[in-house]
Amino acid sequence: AVAQSNVTLYGILDVNYMWQELPVNVGGTVRQESVDGINSGHQSGNRWGLRGSESLGGGMSAIFTVEGGFELDRGTLGQGGRLFGRQAWAGLSGSMGSVVAGRLATFSSGTGSFDMIGRIDPFLTGFGLASAGNTFYSMNALRADNTVAYVSPTWAGFKGGIGYSFNVDGGESANSNANNTAIITGANWTGGPFFAAITYDSVDVVNSNTDQKHLQIGGTWDIASFRLHAGWAAQDGVQAVTTVVGGSGAFLGLPAGASFDSDSWLLGVTWKATDALALLASYQALDADGQNINGVRFEPDYNIWSIGATYNLSRRTNLYASYASRDADGALIGN
Repeated sequence: AVAQSNVTLYGILDVNYMWQELPVNVGGTVRQESVDGINSGHQSGNRWGLRGSESLGGGMSAIFTVEGGFELDRGTLGQGGRLFGRQAWAGLSGSMGSVVAGRLATFSSGTGSFDMIGRIDPFLTGFGLASAGNTFYSMNALRADNTVAYVSPTWAGFKGGIGYSFNVDGGESANSNANNTAIITGANWTGGPFFAAITYDSVDVVNSNTDQKHLQIGGTWDIASFRLHAGWAAQDGVQAVTTVVGGSGAFLGLPAGASFDSDSWLLGVTWKATDALALLASYQALDADGQNINGVRFEPDYNIWSIGATYNLSRRTNLYASYASRDADGALIGN
């Protein structure tokens, strides 16, 4: 890294106080329990990283990024203990775009170097329960190992990308048919006050008749000091591969091999009240097609209301506050 002609050390530190009330199963009875304390990475996941480039001549450059996540409240590594779990890739970039390989946050993930859709969420896929990643599963920081991807330059406001993962989580195994492969795609367009994006991820699940597929569509519209947000997602085979569901969005644990299909919606607004103060609000809903498993019906239908505010103390430092509530209906219904 030190031999590169242009290397940047960067990162984010985020710490907060958080109170939560959660449903807890106690002796077969579900009841509400609360917990509070110091929390890490609520608005933005804590991270540090290195990124750089070296000119190779003829308009071509070698590029790389390695980025690790960690918990500021405990000092532990994130992303399952990976040193560079958020992203780790290298490649070549030129006038016709970039080709990179490594561990990538997908075009649909709401994070990373190649995200193309996170802007449709007023909370930019942060703020815990307020994040669109709770209903748009790819936007809960979906990442894929062993991935090669092409990312286009921006032409007339359009940008796109496509990639292939030889195994989405962990090293490749012999034979190749033993790996959960994936295709990741995304595109967006920016024109004046408008922004639109579409992403599609498909995971070919080993030894399963159910592949996991996520289609996400959304956009924003800037009107004076307001930005309006909207999005829709169709998600098939959710939890066919638990490691690529996207995390807390699938709060219902299904038996091994089970999965469900769902549709999600998001509406939101960002109001830039002053140069320093921004107010945020969103509504999300997820409607699932349930299934009967061992005499129990699994159907995770829920909606989420969220409000928040950020206040910039400087270019690098801000304060924030948020509140979100999830109302589940039909997540677990006796048959």
